Formats: sequence, C-alpha cells, structure tokens
Amino acid sequence: MAFNATDRKGAFRLSEGDGYAIYIIGVHDDGDVVGITDEEFESTVDTIKNMAQQLENTRIVSIEKRTVDSQDSRVVAEVHLSQKMPLPQTELRIAVLGDHGAGKSTVLGCITYNEEDDGRGKARLNLMRHQHELESGRTSSITLTAIGYSADGHVQNYANNRSAEDIHQRSQRVVTFIDTCGHTKHLKTTARALTGYAPHAFCIVVPADVANVSAATLEYVQIAAAFRVPLTIVISKMDIADKIGFGAMMRHLMSSLDALLPDRSQCIVTESTAYQSLADDMMKLNVVPIFTTSAVRTVGFSELVAVLGSLHINLSDKCSADCEPFEFHVEDLYSIDSVGSVVTGWVHSGTVSSTSDAQLVIGPDSTGNFADIDIRSIHALRIPTEAVTARMSASLAIQARNAVAIQKGMVVVDARTLETTKRHIRTTFAATVTLLNGDVAANQDVIIHIRAAYHLATVVEIVTDATGQPSGSSGSKATIELELAESEYIAPGTPIVARDGRSLIFAGHVALV
Repeated sequence: MAFNATDRKGAFRLSEGDGYAIYIIGVHDDGDVVGITDEEFESTVDTIKNMAQQLENTRIVSIEKRTVDSQDSRVVAEVHLSQKMPLPQTELRIAVLGDHGAGKSTVLGCITYNEEDDGRGKARLNLMRHQHELESGRTSSITLTAIGYSADGHVQNYANNRSAEDIHQRSQRVVTFIDTCGHTKHLKTTARALTGYAPHAFCIVVPADVANVSAATLEYVQIAAAFRVPLTIVISKMDIADKIGFGAMMRHLMSSLDALLPDRSQCIVTESTAYQSLADDMMKLNVVPIFTTSAVRTVGFSELVAVLGSLHINLSDKCSADCEPFEFHVEDLYSIDSVGSVVTGWVHSGTVSSTSDAQLVIGPDSTGNFADIDIRSIHALRIPTEAVTARMSASLAIQARNAVAIQKGMVVVDARTLETTKRHIRTTFAATVTLLNGDVAANQDVIIHIRAAYHLATVVEIVTDATGQPSGSSGSKATIELELAESEYIAPGTPIVARDGRSLIFAGHVALV
C-alpha cells in the first residue's frame, strides 16, 4: 500500500506515541492560537479520517473543539487518534546454542536478513550489539531476533521489512530466535537464556569443519532431553568441510544423539522432505531434524525456514494457560524517559489488560514481599495493545505504588492469588535433574539459574534414580535436594540449570517445594 506524506507522518507519530497521537488544529507551529473556520475544520477532520483509514487499525477516539473567536466563528480542536495492531496468533521461541565459533550468529543473520556471508562474518554483523562483539566476533550478550509468516505463508524478515515492528505486524506466526553465547567465559549469560527466556525448542549449531562434536554441544543435547523440548541440529560451514573429517563428525553426532535421545530418530532434511509432518514429529519429540547449510553459498536455509514455518505450539496448552491466574516472568527491566519503569518478559499464564481493574503485584524482593503496581501500557511483540495472553512476549510499562527494587527474575501476579504465590516462596526445594559434567556431591555449592535470576545454593542430598545408576555420576538422572542462600519464588515444573565456575553441572525441573 502506497502512503502519501500525510499518511507517513501519521504512522510516524503513532509509532512515537506508542499507538496514540493528538492532532492540534487551528494553532501555528510557534504556538499562536489563530483558529480556523468551520469549513476548514471539517476539511481537516476529513483529511485525518482518510489518513486513519489508510493506516491499519487506526481510529479517531475523540474530537475536542472550542471556539476562540465568536465574532468570526473560528475554532481550535484536538483530534485524538489510537492505533491497536492485531497481534500474531502464536509466537515460537527457539534458543540457538552451540560452541564458540560454530556460526550461530552467522546462521541467524542469513535467516533473518536473507543475505549471504562473505566467509569473514559479514552476515552476523547485524546481530552484534556491542563494539567489542564487532571487534572480536564473539557474542557476549543475549540477542533476540525474529522472522514471521503471514497468513498466506510468505516469510517476513528484514529483507522485506524495515523493522521488527513491521515483521510482527505483517505476520500471523512469529519465530523468535534467542542468540546465545558460545564461549565459556559467558556461560552465565547462556544459562540465563535457557531458564529466563522460556524457549519452546532448541536449535544447536555444529560446524562441519571439526572431526568430533564438542563436549559443550553434547551438554546442550542433554539439557534438551532434561527439559523435554524439541531439538533441531544445523550443520554450518559446509563450504569448508573436509569429506573425511565431516564423515567422522557426523558418525560421532549420530551415535551421540542415539545415546542421549534414544526415543528420537534423526532425519537429514532435503528438498524432498515432507516439511509439515517432519515439523509435527519434531514438536512431538519423535525426531531430530538435521540441516546441512553454508552461509557463503546460502545452501540449506530455504529448507530450514520452511520447517520453522511449519512448527506449531500446542494451542490446547495455550488455551488452558489463558484461563489460569495471571503470571508474568520478568526477563529485563528498563527506565525510559517520559514512560518510567518498563519490564519485558514472558506471560507464563493468564491474561492482563491495561484497562482492567485487577490489582497486580510484583516481587518477591529480598524479604519475600510484593509491591502493588499499576500497568500504564502494554506492548506485545513490540506492538501497542490493550491486552496480552499466555505464551506471548510482552513489555509492561508499570508504576509502583510504593518503593520497590525491581530485579530480573521477579514475577508479576494477580494480587488475588498472592497467598498461593507466597506458598511457593522458600529456600529449599527438590528437583529432578540430569547430571551433566563430573560428579556432584552433598554439601557442594553451586549457582542455580531460575527464570532470569540466579542464586548460590547448596546440594543437601542426592537421591539415586530408579535405574540404579550411581548417585551423583555424570549422565545419570537423580532427584536433588537444594537449599538457596536467599528465598525465591519456586513453582513446581520450573526449569533450572546449575553451574560451577565455567561448567554446567545439572539441568532439570523443580519437583517439590
């Protein structure tokens, strides 16, 4: 749709005002109130109405008009516009994992910008957030990027859209990629991505120019098994792969998948693969799709994008979660001029509206208390909206009624369920986990990642699992009792990851609190 200059200015003003704009007519740019005639007023309002019709989901909320010169019948007016964009029906979150130098950011650059790499990391530059990342080529922070699929199946990415907002507005389904760090120096950041960003699936990138799959990559496969999430493998750098070395790596990869995921088969994806049935089997934890790609030759990405477009989350789970009490997990927080405090995160359950009378609270703080808050506005997938439902990303502009130190990992809940919520605030809990790296012993100190927070904890006891494997040995499954150094909101089923220095120790879910 072609916009004229008036439409483009209107779209810009609505974007700047988070979906709200006020047109003041009858006033000069320098503030002089001169007024306009009734005929000019009607013509101006008609122009604004036509602009609103051109801009999607835009309407005139109100017109406030008053006379400034009764003798000449000159008037001034405020025309209030509101734009509420329809939200994509579903959002699928995929954590992109892999060793340092595997090509995670380059793969995402090819997918989201539809451009080929030059062999020196050109495709990844758009995903880098910091100068030191550009200089070193090493990702040190969590980056979120996305592609979308319109109702007719067309891919929406940065090649045919100017911004993430455009991608989300034109898409019926959105796939959000969580780009993680590969270097062990930034393991804390990667662990936070696994527990704090609620990925629906894992995508592990393995370079084709190595003879063996790294230990870190195999740990990510174990975490996928422990979390019971769908998994796909992307083989990168096929353009520089050695035939003998690639064959050895693939044999090691296949045997490792057989050992770590015995209930899932493997499928090397080609152009003749039935994408929809493969995607369904992947989400049912029946198969691990394997894609062979080259960012330099842009090979294999059309198949990968096609399968991603066929992935669907379980809508029955989403519908049941919509009916549960509201619970929002805080991933990040910001302070924005003219807006105030903004928390971004994931709606775990329930529905919230900026116009609702429901009283919300945020917490817990270090003392286990919650603070009353009001929601001033809501963005879902960067789109201004009045309400957001379960299993969606959202940003909430909030105003606390009393002083509170907001932190990552907090939750926003309905005050009516506060007593139930407080029953889950404690320091001790049990978790069913898979041991990843080395031995774990009673009285050992570890760092536990829960949602976007992390805490020092002590292993109280390790219980031998039902298979009779040795208690605390690497690769075994066990129930571990843990004690945190400070209280935290811990609900059954919450994913956790434990680390010790620069290695991951175990991963699993909270069992009992």
